[in-house]
Amino acid sequence: MTSFLSRPGFAVLVLVVGCAPAKEGTAPLMAHVEPVATPETVWLPAGHFEMGSPAGEPGRDVDEGPRTEAAFERFQMDVTPVTVRAFAARLEQVRAKDPQARWWTDAQTPQGWLGRCNLDSTRTDHPVNCVDWRAARAYCELVGGALPTEAEWEYAARASAPTAYWWGESFAGEHVVGSVSCASRGCTGGTAPVVHAGPRCNGWGLCDMAGNVWQWTATRYQERLGEDAPFEPSGEPAKPVHRGGSWLNHVPPLFRSAHRGLPYPQHGLTGVGFRCVRRP
Repeated sequence: MTSFLSRPGFAVLVLVVGCAPAKEGTAPLMAHVEPVATPETVWLPAGHFEMGSPAGEPGRDVDEGPRTEAAFERFQMDVTPVTVRAFAARLEQVRAKDPQARWWTDAQTPQGWLGRCNLDSTRTDHPVNCVDWRAARAYCELVGGALPTEAEWEYAARASAPTAYWWGESFAGEHVVGSVSCASRGCTGGTAPVVHAGPRCNGWGLCDMAGNVWQWTATRYQERLGEDAPFEPSGEPAKPVHRGGSWLNHVPPLFRSAHRGLPYPQHGLTGVGFRCVRRP
């Protein structure tokens, strides 16, 4: 299928100054053009897929079934996880939109969390991490979007690939930012800058769908898929699912497209970020 990429740049806002016709012998009034920054997104094609994993997939968890067919109209998704720079630019707006939203800066990284929180650091082109679900939701709404549902996220991650990983059936470290190569949890040390092309980007142009940071979804966790799994956003889920794996993880199956994750308070949020979708 073909995808359509919206490159970072500027939309054009045209403001027409004055509405009276120009007098004879005078130059007509010109439109005043203001640049408006636009996010980098990709249009995902309409289609359907089987959510979850087959019974024989290595590393499969029981909550990845039964496989369930889901269908979508075309929608947009951020090419990368939301960066520190983008989130920091809207901190006060996020705070005003949801006073209960929480996040932690580099200096506020709690003792016992592996790695560092990226806000208020020089890592401005890294994914923002250490943001809770409410902060992620508020940010997405501020930019005219929403957090993806769990089904939307898996559809986007697979990019029409039915295999265990979006690139094939076997783990390959070049496609992820993780700790598999050094075989110890968190040994990578932290997040990496986002990318916009290369082996970390899937067939639909979405980058870091596996690794770097887990990504919040709008879906509450349930122990099985099938008819009980909601495909619509779950309001304010007590246990929101996150997807994708992160720099902290050293076990390859956690980077599979069907793997479903839950955040654990004792592990902290240094490995959790998010991206947004925009539905027509």
